[in-house]
Amino acid sequence: MKKNRWIGIVFFLVLLVAWGFFYSRCGGETVELFPERTFEIFPLNDAAVGGFSTSEVQATDTLLISSVVIHSGKAFTYAGIGFNLKSKDKRPVAGFDLTKYDSMEVHVASKRMNSMKLRILTDDPVYSRNGDYATLRVLEKEIPSSPYLLMGGAKERFAVSKFALSDFRVPEWWLSQQGLEEDDGKTYLDRTSFFEIVSGSSTLRGIPDEMEVRYVRIWGHGDERKNVMFIALGAILFGLVLFLVCSAKLCRRENAKKLDA
Repeated sequence: MKKNRWIGIVFFLVLLVAWGFFYSRCGGETVELFPERTFEIFPLNDAAVGGFSTSEVQATDTLLISSVVIHSGKAFTYAGIGFNLKSKDKRPVAGFDLTKYDSMEVHVASKRMNSMKLRILTDDPVYSRNGDYATLRVLEKEIPSSPYLLMGGAKERFAVSKFALSDFRVPEWWLSQQGLEEDDGKTYLDRTSFFEIVSGSSTLRGIPDEMEVRYVRIWGHGDERKNVMFIALGAILFGLVLFLVCSAKLCRRENAKKLDA
């Protein structure tokens, strides 16, 4: 009986080791937009919506630099860097499903501006017309930047922002453009077309500025898979306890029989 008990204990220990291995592998997916270049990177300005701002992008292995000039003429002007999520490894794809992810990390610096805006553009089945850029649904989040011209040109000048994708909001100007009085709560992140890093609200008009991007990634915590793994862990522990209780009872019965004999 003792031998069978030890075999059972070893069996459950093997199950726990296997559980630990698979749990370590269910941390969720990660996609690095830069410095990896899975998706096409391009200079971005507001010309598509009737603006006059300009952007030029230089890319090295470790840094994206966008030289921008924001010009007046439109209520919502912008320029910066775009990531075409409909072009993966230089091949066209239908779009990018952001619902698999829940977090983002961005490292940025600037010459003068104190902040930058991150934008996610999705293909809205109601308001977007044939993938026309100007009609895509816009979600925005403003993040701090580190204006190195004001910091004495410090080398380690990048501002690091980590946040949830749920922090992105549809801006009021887009809602009013569509005739909506309030946010309808829809995002269509499963139909994402572009991710953009553009000039923030503090950007001076008509004065050249620079935006630097060192790192961009998105990731998911894999909560659903972890929940399944915790259920599996509970089942293993319950089985182990049940086995120990049953084996202990059997041992007591065997000992009792020996004493009676």
